[in-house]
Amino acid sequence: MRLDELLRLTPDSWALLPLWLARAFVFAFGLLWGSFLNVVIYRLPRDMSVVRPGSHCPGCGKPIAGYDNIPVLTYVILRGRSRCCGTKISPRYPLVELMGGMLSLAVFEVLVLSLPGATPAHRALAIYGADFTLCLGLVAAAFIDAEFMILPDSITIGGAVLGVATASLRDLGMKDALIGATVGFVGLWFPFTFLYKGLLGRTGMGLGDAKLIGLAGAWFGWPGAVVALFAGAFQGTIATGIAYVAGWEPSLPSGVREDIAQLEADAAAGDEEAKKALAEDPLTEEEDAFILRFFRRLFGIPEPEPELDLEGPPTEEEHAEMTKPPRARIPFGPFLILAILELLFAGDWLKSRIGPFLWPVL
Repeated sequence: MRLDELLRLTPDSWALLPLWLARAFVFAFGLLWGSFLNVVIYRLPRDMSVVRPGSHCPGCGKPIAGYDNIPVLTYVILRGRSRCCGTKISPRYPLVELMGGMLSLAVFEVLVLSLPGATPAHRALAIYGADFTLCLGLVAAAFIDAEFMILPDSITIGGAVLGVATASLRDLGMKDALIGATVGFVGLWFPFTFLYKGLLGRTGMGLGDAKLIGLAGAWFGWPGAVVALFAGAFQGTIATGIAYVAGWEPSLPSGVREDIAQLEADAAAGDEEAKKALAEDPLTEEEDAFILRFFRRLFGIPEPEPELDLEGPPTEEEHAEMTKPPRARIPFGPFLILAILELLFAGDWLKSRIGPFLWPVL
């Protein structure tokens, strides 16, 4: 069969193929991209190339052979350790690979197989490619934000551009996608930033979050941006409330600790910019959690205790409090990303549940 004949196939013609075979293929395809996501998550926030060099052992740096780079299976066979030196491998790696496979299968099941029977194969493939690319970018952004408390522009802005470029695949229209991106980025960022400042005395919303909401608007229109904002905030507030009741205090993410250690080393070497950054809060530029703090205030969930204001030498208890590791801020990005994925797979249901509470905004 020639390529042009293959591209003219419709979903009705796919019934000639075993559905289990198609599902197995898209799942395996997703596993492979999940493996690549691990490279992106590790290297992108460290300004490293995601292409070169190839994968290597995190313990001894030895290149990883192809037969030791099979998604999920290698981790199970080697029992979570490197073959070359026995270094323990983080379970995050097979988790991300499985997420890639599951999201690939979900896009196929929910967004491709539900297409009308007369949909040309090339359009179905384009829908799968665009939606799965969005999923991959969001997973990478969630893990990077959780570890480094940053949202890379290459994912947020790149995802918004992809959303505008593929708007016709969702029957949205490029104009509506552009309006949605603008409303999400500017129309929601400015009001919430100044509302937060009026209530708490400081600006709060990071540009990374605003760009992510703009991405939601580019994919689902401005109502989708509003729903994503409130759904993400609601879920984040519930999670932080549960953490508070359980008495759990998150530790400072490893990526942030790396950045602080590098700043300290640069400051010791005489770097004035590093000294200035350390004199301030190294996390002040990362205000991803502003909506979570806003909703905690709204629902009466206590804030972390303020810093001690001591007069005279500190007591033993005060010294212990002063030397405790800094309290970590819970980033808003992963909760917002969860809401965007929910919009992708269950947008109509989500809007029907949240829309009445936002009326007449939507």
